[in-house]
Amino acid sequence: MQRLLLFLAAVSCLAAETPLPLTLQSRAPSGKTTLVKEQWLPSRTAIIVCDMWDLHHCKNAVIREGEMAPRFNQVLEKARQEGVLIIHAPSSCMKPYEGTPARERAKSAPAAARLPDKIGEWCKQIPSEELAVYPLDQSDGGEDDDPAEHAKWAAELTAKGLNPRAPWTKQIDTLRIDQEKDAISDSGVEIWNLLEARRIDNVILMGVHTNMCVAGRPFGLRQMAKNGRHVVLMRDMTDTMYNPARWPFVSHTRGTELFIQHVERLICPTITSDQFIGGKPFTFSDATAGKKRLQILLLGDSTTEAGIPKKLAPGEPQFEDTLRILLAAQPGLPPADVYNEGVSGEYIRRLLDTRYDKAVKTKPQADYIFIRYGLNDRAKVKDFPAQFPKDFRELLARLRQDHPRAMLIPMTCIPYAPDNLHDDINALIKQIAAEEKLTLFDIAPRYLAELKKNPDGLNYRRYALAKIPENLRPFATPYLQPGTDPQVVVLDNRLDGIFGHLPGWAGDRHPTLAGYNIIADETAKWLAPVIRKK
Repeated sequence: MQRLLLFLAAVSCLAAETPLPLTLQSRAPSGKTTLVKEQWLPSRTAIIVCDMWDLHHCKNAVIREGEMAPRFNQVLEKARQEGVLIIHAPSSCMKPYEGTPARERAKSAPAAARLPDKIGEWCKQIPSEELAVYPLDQSDGGEDDDPAEHAKWAAELTAKGLNPRAPWTKQIDTLRIDQEKDAISDSGVEIWNLLEARRIDNVILMGVHTNMCVAGRPFGLRQMAKNGRHVVLMRDMTDTMYNPARWPFVSHTRGTELFIQHVERLICPTITSDQFIGGKPFTFSDATAGKKRLQILLLGDSTTEAGIPKKLAPGEPQFEDTLRILLAAQPGLPPADVYNEGVSGEYIRRLLDTRYDKAVKTKPQADYIFIRYGLNDRAKVKDFPAQFPKDFRELLARLRQDHPRAMLIPMTCIPYAPDNLHDDINALIKQIAAEEKLTLFDIAPRYLAELKKNPDGLNYRRYALAKIPENLRPFATPYLQPGTDPQVVVLDNRLDGIFGHLPGWAGDRHPTLAGYNIIADETAKWLAPVIRKK
């Protein structure tokens, strides 16, 4: 009878709980986000606070943590109030907390009947990550301090009697520890025991740094995910150790975004702090943004967008990535961000009438804007020779108004058709550039020269399944893009030996990654001296 009463009391307690409404974000391999709404019971949920130390060897990391910590604490207070277990995990800093109730709470948890293999060790990769391109080069430790500032910071830490490579001693004081409710541990075994003892299924990781400790610690995302916990990362309550001077040469903020996307694709979903305390998700201030970066905007049609390479090879550097990396490889240039706003099927009039305000006007103030239209305009605009220049000039006028400091750069179209039907388009573009007193970037000669070396080597294959003989269609099955008119799509020549004899097999002239690399290479060579001169 006593057992029954205890069971009924527990059931009654659970029934009285107000579930936490959460929206979990994950990503497909293509990068497309998926949102799933869930209800988590607070008593079955824990937050692990990872390595929110009082100090760090990277001064910029300390500044960013200091900005984030007040909102971080608000989340912890609200979650604690709702009944969520808070586990503070400042690694290698247990000494100040020995003997405290929160520390003893973790140490005294009964040994779990199910203890995963190697739960006490770092986990640097789980199977889902094995074939993926790791998004950041963190081989230098990810330190993004200015060298002079970093040396000064290291001297300051040394003067305080601290190890400048590992100066942390405890958790940052901004985060309150409730000794009556919370737990403190940096042990994967202890934390696992605690979760098992309390029948906690759901785990939220918060803290720093996502690409290192948050993902890899014995209590981190990978260990929780691979061992069956329903784990999420709170993506606005974290930071990375990433140096923008390393591949892929993006800003620190963008580097964090890229690693979070890696997490969402391959490790676990993410949530945001506003789901607990309202308002908007946290963002770091401009004070932590690092060195000023050039802003480059690419406008154009499908030959700019690179939609098929993005879909079929999402893990590889795309057109805008290659351009950014090539510019970073040039000596003496400032870092740059490249925004690709090309869209398949687009022409200037459609951009102006449907997308301009969202895609162009809202972008950061650009330093350079490349404009490459004409192929779709020629096919879709009535009286192309008269209307195309009018539309082009209207676009230039709006760009001058919304991005007044930008250098506007008309580009010629790539040689899209074997019979050079692009020539009339490019003649108009050259005329517009001359009349508007703009510097023209003529990409066509380089691209045409590369095509002469290998006429079909720069375009992917897209071919209607209906045009393939029945006996050969099984070879097309792995490469089909579904739709009312299914298409066989491959990025290279791998099927040429089977389908190469079919009329028009290589007739689609959209670039492959190889073609986009040529465009990016020529663009970087053209732009680098312009930047230096400016």
